[in-house]
Amino acid sequence: MATKYPNPIIHTYREINPGKYRSVKHYELKNLSGGANQLSETLNIQKDRQFAKSMPEYWLKKRIGKKWSKPVTGLFQTEIENIYFGDSDYKKNLIFVHFSENQDEVTIFYYKEFYTRDRDDLVYSVQRHIWLNHKANV
Repeated sequence: MATKYPNPIIHTYREINPGKYRSVKHYELKNLSGGANQLSETLNIQKDRQFAKSMPEYWLKKRIGKKWSKPVTGLFQTEIENIYFGDSDYKKNLIFVHFSENQDEVTIFYYKEFYTRDRDDLVYSVQRHIWLNHKANV
């Protein structure tokens, strides 16, 4: 019996300052589907500098007014290349992040008010969505 998962709110961001910083990239929202923006118009994604015990690969921050927020979530590698997961509001919302091959585009799958530790099926649905969108745009 298949488990029914909620539809994610999909945010697509494009890098706005390529090469400006070594360990931080800034992204601007280009497309939104499936609901209202759950993050911000601009994101900051930076490599982890190994200060946290949780050891994520990246940290995701959103823009609030003229400042960057504290990290919304750490992003942890899944078994699929370029797809990471995290959560917001203390495991209230599940987040998957897909980086394009050269990291100039980021697609975020935001599962509002849904969290599970059994992420395997969702990771593969994210991968399938990315693959179908890529195929449609070629």
